[in-house]
Amino acid sequence: MGMIANYQSTTDIELEKFMCLDDVEEAQDEENLEICDIDKMWDALHFLLTGKSALEPIKDNLISEAIVGQFNISGEEIEEFISGTKSDRVKEIAKALQKLDFKTYIDKFDLSAFRQNDIYPDIWEYEEEADEIKDDVRTSFESLKKFYEKMAEQERSVLVSIY
Repeated sequence: MGMIANYQSTTDIELEKFMCLDDVEEAQDEENLEICDIDKMWDALHFLLTGKSALEPIKDNLISEAIVGQFNISGEEIEEFISGTKSDRVKEIAKALQKLDFKTYIDKFDLSAFRQNDIYPDIWEYEEEADEIKDDVRTSFESLKKFYEKMAEQERSVLVSIY
């Protein structure tokens, strides 16, 4: 098992409460909230769209924030990365994702660049599976884009968990 990324619907008020990690864990157990799971493709998607690993979030970059969130909740010394994005920023992210021409990025997809930059997950040496990997990245992007569009329409915030 590896590190997966989940994006969960929440509210601005709840995000404020999540500064206490116990509240975050309780929220993650909430069964009725909408969740987007992009599995292990979070770092690959961030790298494809920004040229940097998700381990190096880009401040004030809507595309980077779509993947790693607007602000860190978990702090530095924890195995699970938890961040949040407030509802007004979710709307901006949704618009940025809608405008993004994903085909331009996926057409430049190069396994060796992912390998050279130690992008997670470590699958970049499997040249024979390049088409399947590209499909996984494309599916992750489409899922994330639809999730942010829905959250923007509902004026919801997003809780990001990478664990």
